[in-house]
Amino acid sequence: MSEINFKEDDKIHSRRGYLLYSLGGVTSALPYNMVGVFFVFFYAVKVGLSLELVGLIYILYGLWNAVNDPLFGYYMDKKITKWGRRVPYIIFGTIPLAVGFVLLWWVPWTGEIQIFFHALFMLFLFDTGFTFAMTAWSALYTEMYEDEKERATVVAIKDTIAFTSSLIGIIFPPLIASAIGWSLTGLVFGIVVSITMYLSLLGTKERKEYQIDEPLPVIAAFKETFKNKPFVIMALTYTLVDSCFAITLIALPLYAKFVLKMDEALIGFAAAGVAIGALISIFFWRWVYAKKGPKFALLLAIGIFAAGILPILFIRDFVTLIIITLIPGFGIGGILMTEIPFSAAIDFDEIQTGKRREATYNGILTLIARLSIALSGLALIIVQFFFGFQAGSESQTPTALLGLTLLVSLMPFIIGILALIVFSFFPINYAKFREMNKELKILHEKRLQEIKKL
Repeated sequence: MSEINFKEDDKIHSRRGYLLYSLGGVTSALPYNMVGVFFVFFYAVKVGLSLELVGLIYILYGLWNAVNDPLFGYYMDKKITKWGRRVPYIIFGTIPLAVGFVLLWWVPWTGEIQIFFHALFMLFLFDTGFTFAMTAWSALYTEMYEDEKERATVVAIKDTIAFTSSLIGIIFPPLIASAIGWSLTGLVFGIVVSITMYLSLLGTKERKEYQIDEPLPVIAAFKETFKNKPFVIMALTYTLVDSCFAITLIALPLYAKFVLKMDEALIGFAAAGVAIGALISIFFWRWVYAKKGPKFALLLAIGIFAAGILPILFIRDFVTLIIITLIPGFGIGGILMTEIPFSAAIDFDEIQTGKRREATYNGILTLIARLSIALSGLALIIVQFFFGFQAGSESQTPTALLGLTLLVSLMPFIIGILALIVFSFFPINYAKFREMNKELKILHEKRLQEIKKL
């Protein structure tokens, strides 16, 4: 595909536009990673909620995601307001996102049942806002950027921001909380993610040619989605790798505190190797995705991650952990660029149906992938019942320590190998990817001509 010639005054297709849009990566990564890493630690260790109840929260949370994400996504594709079909959801979705996130770390109750329902409600509130805002924000990426090189460039910028935000959300909350408390830490981060989400709107522009389609009926929409072979394979792969991350991140603070015996304020640094490995790999993966295509790049990334995560099984000190986890972190840098193969699956759908349905796809992808949250909850319950983890305790039995070690090493290795096998069947290689881009360029020109006739 030849380079697309953009007007010099087009704010979206400029470095400034790329950067402004990519600020949404702060909101997509910082609160999500802080919740993913420290929710279990905070409620099981600091608040004293049993792992059975924490695991039940995760299972209910996963099931809620399985319902709300596809329906919200379909509704966004269907409902076009006078302000557009993406931007309003970013504006209004950011409010419950921030409120739920802030109050998640402020627990005024002492009774276990009260704590359970507080955590459940705030997590649901946070996730509902997150779904609205981030589904719309993610859909804009595929709509605004079509050229494969431009997509790779924007992914590199926003993933640099997202990775840095992930690093902050994974490493620093316990350190900051040791100084000002968890409630104030949540408040500070909640303000930051709200501001950056709204600033990202300055780098967005909805394209009118995507708003002239009559959307498919809901049953037909879901049916067409699951007929899309590239998407189905991508969704299954994403679910597997997301399960790896979810289980590993949940167990890592517990592993750091009880197995490595790290100071509580420093347990976030147990993920430093993974985060640094991901951060330094960004421009390498940008080059691989641009030159070799999404299939080759993601297969390579999953392979590096799986090979690098297993040695954690034998690590018992902090320094070795940091060094070894640089390798799976490097693989994670490529895995997190799933927007590119995912966008290819959406492009494939547009060629088949003649319609752009990013939000529907984002919603259904989240439906499938968020089942990994329910699996994470099940894993927590297993650790409680079979390995004897004791919530609120300052020490654990050797059996419980073994359970935590397996959660951060052997389990993600096995799941990673399964993801590698599944994604090997992804049908869009680099040649097919470029051929599709040529077809889409012609199709989008026709859309623009239709708008001029209106």
